[in-house]
Amino acid sequence: MTTGTAPDPALVHAAFEQVWGSMLFTAFEPWPADAVPELGPGVQAQIELRGDWNGRIILTCDTEVATQIAGAMLGAPAEEVLPDDDVHDAVGEVLNVVGGSVKGALGGVMSLGLPGVTEATSPPSPDSSIIISWYGAPVFVEVVPDAA
Repeated sequence: MTTGTAPDPALVHAAFEQVWGSMLFTAFEPWPADAVPELGPGVQAQIELRGDWNGRIILTCDTEVATQIAGAMLGAPAEEVLPDDDVHDAVGEVLNVVGGSVKGALGGVMSLGLPGVTEATSPPSPDSSIIISWYGAPVFVEVVPDAA
């Protein structure tokens, strides 16, 4: 049961902005309001927050974007082929750091689960997502409360 206040979009946005610069060494750019975000086959990472507020943060992006994020995080040359496990670990770690920032900012009694990364089966709704631009490709971020 969720009893506390959900993380507001500005808090989640700020956590991603910090991670984009410190871990991925690139400027954080929101998705252009007039562009339609499209998602191809991809990955979805999620991490649970438990305590005064219960829910999860979900990051969804296409496979190429996930690979580029992993390459940036690991300092790999663009032509290097990264194993799927490394890509999943890197995307999960990005979300783990964001989740830790959000958890700390929410305060109260909170715990953070471990990130899980799976294949994305459907694109998230742009209406319920923060959308970040990764070199012209969308990265969807959702904050989803547990059902009451």
